[in-house]
Amino acid sequence: MLPAFVFVCNLSAYGQQRPVLTEDPRLIPQGTLDVETGFAFEKRAVYRLSALEGTHLSLLPSGLHFGLGERAEFQLTGTVHDYLRTSDGGRYSDFGDISLSTKMKIVGESHNVPVIAFRPTVTLPNANQASGLGLNTTRFFASILAGKTIRRAFVFGNIGSGIMDNPTHAGVQDDVLTFGLAASVPMTNRMNWLGEFSGVKNPRDNPAPGSETRRQIRTGIQITAIGVRWDAGVMAGLTRVDPRYGIAFGMTKRFGK
Repeated sequence: MLPAFVFVCNLSAYGQQRPVLTEDPRLIPQGTLDVETGFAFEKRAVYRLSALEGTHLSLLPSGLHFGLGERAEFQLTGTVHDYLRTSDGGRYSDFGDISLSTKMKIVGESHNVPVIAFRPTVTLPNANQASGLGLNTTRFFASILAGKTIRRAFVFGNIGSGIMDNPTHAGVQDDVLTFGLAASVPMTNRMNWLGEFSGVKNPRDNPAPGSETRRQIRTGIQITAIGVRWDAGVMAGLTRVDPRYGIAFGMTKRFGK
């Protein structure tokens, strides 16, 4: 899912499928820990609550992924520091929100059946409204994840819903649909290509700030070298409230088995 998704407002965060956002339904092995971090740049990031718009830098968007067993994985993700520079020279910064997720395998992949998993996520309001970058709201998402190996490629998708508190009216919430469709294709023994289309759909004509309809396309690569999985990707926003374009770099190190 955004959950889909790591938008500017941190609807979700990267996982083992970096640099795309659609969550891979497969679990990491039992008893392992994946530690990830990176860097992201976005041109024309939009913060509707504060009416800020400009160049956005995510410094150390990071995560811890714990393999708890054959059917469960726990994820703790967030951005260490967000920085925004507006066209008039204004500078704004804050910590990013923190997300807690549990990915649970329902059905394993077989010749005729895709792997299916369920992933609930709660996002906690670590970023502050006063900085111009935060919503000060708690958000909850739940998604069904599915994926199937088709020849050399692994094709996977997410569909789910989100409950997002309104940052301007107490006791009011927006209910959204989250979605994503992605593919991972091995190019060599050490390199994978990934691509996706993902987004959030809000049926309201006047959605609350931070819960607007969004759509993005992303593509990138993963390269395994010196015991680390490196990733790099580019994105393009397809709505007015999405960043115009962006780039991301990251690394993931596995500890344990």
